[in-house]
Amino acid sequence: MPANFTEEQKREIREKLIATGYGLIRELGLKKMKVSIIAERANIATGTFYHFFDSKEAYIAALIAEQDRAQGERLQVLLTKGNGKLTLEQAIRWFRDSFRTENNILMELTLDDWVWLKSHRTKMGMFNETQAMQEAMQYLAYVDGIRPDLDIRVIINFFKTIYSMAQNRETFIQDVFETNIDMIFACIYHYAAAPK
Repeated sequence: MPANFTEEQKREIREKLIATGYGLIRELGLKKMKVSIIAERANIATGTFYHFFDSKEAYIAALIAEQDRAQGERLQVLLTKGNGKLTLEQAIRWFRDSFRTENNILMELTLDDWVWLKSHRTKMGMFNETQAMQEAMQYLAYVDGIRPDLDIRVIINFFKTIYSMAQNRETFIQDVFETNIDMIFACIYHYAAAPK
């Protein structure tokens, strides 16, 4: 990190880079987004970008991690209110919220962007089935009211279906796209709910 940046300046530049990235993904997509464009939009030199991130891939990882962190904070607030547990209804609402475009940049990626992301992030485990199952089980440990024979792979595939829909969003009727996603979450709820 350059010595001439104060800690405050470093924080401000990093925040500006993160905010710039979300806007550029929406405007250009991952594949077309270049480091030089990111730097220009953030009003920094391209070399300065590399003081914060080793590569475009590291930058994208930071964008995704930042959204994951924010969603995790929202979960912690709910868990604090619920003494460490969520009802299935609360969990479904939290998961649904995590699939809204303002909370999940992955919902705005095109199929080309997903291909780029998969080719650059697979080594980090983003598309690893075992990791996805472990993460899902970690979340489910916080949820009461789940059927005992739940197969987490079914829920993971529901989530992947939502991402597949987002990749092909332009082929859907836009006015009811979010309603379709709501219906998938209703299916997840009915599948996951313990028998009464």
